[in-house]
Amino acid sequence: MTIVAMGRELGSRGKAVAEGVASALDAALIHYEIIDHLADRNRVRKSHVARFLDDTDLSRPLTAEDTLPTILAATEILDIASIPESVVLRGWGGVGLLRSVPHVVRVRITAPLEVRVRNLLAASGSEDEARVREEIALFDEAHSAVMRRHFGVDYDDPELYDLVLDTAELEPAECAKCVVDFSLDKRFIETRTSRLSLVSLTRATHVRALLKLHPPTRDVSIDVIAAGDHVTLSGEVANEEIRARCELVARRVPGIGSISNQLRVAA
Repeated sequence: MTIVAMGRELGSRGKAVAEGVASALDAALIHYEIIDHLADRNRVRKSHVARFLDDTDLSRPLTAEDTLPTILAATEILDIASIPESVVLRGWGGVGLLRSVPHVVRVRITAPLEVRVRNLLAASGSEDEARVREEIALFDEAHSAVMRRHFGVDYDDPELYDLVLDTAELEPAECAKCVVDFSLDKRFIETRTSRLSLVSLTRATHVRALLKLHPPTRDVSIDVIAAGDHVTLSGEVANEEIRARCELVARRVPGIGSISNQLRVAA
């Protein structure tokens, strides 16, 4: 089983790379954009919804019906990654979300700005270069904001990736082969320890999502750490009732065996 988390950069020809990787690995290919939790699915900021311009006419604005199927919560991405089959996850956030899971191959497909502009002009059939540059700038700003807000990382940071490939230097088919060959390295073989990392991450993320869905705890800002079936809650809350509710909500997540409630009540 191979899991490849690949970012998206508008005009980089990353879609062709992802398709090549998925075909070579006989893996499912998931195109998505990420939100913090399901409660926000119907009110995602317009600027933070990716435009699939490699598939879409620039002159036609994307509607909610176009974008909604591609909007996934972090919990859904983790559930997909937990299925015992190979998968290529292409979109915003997966690289940041899965960075603590050793058997996930984190890939960036990039290209210089001028190359991205040319590629997007050709793919969209548009002659409006100013519009294309604006779309790329908006896309990059939104991508950066999502990565910072959800995961506290800079998507430009090379340390976030196991492999960075430039389609100005290599054709998409060559990039795909590089990703596939790289994924065969023994460091990306799933082990009991790496599997436990994914399970722990999934449980902690489910707890955070459920806290956001529960009205009394929606606005709390606490740390949630899972190690196997044990979860630790830490940070500060407004009162004893919220402290107790946070623990109660966490206990509703399947697979949670024990909870260490280290939440402090604000003085």
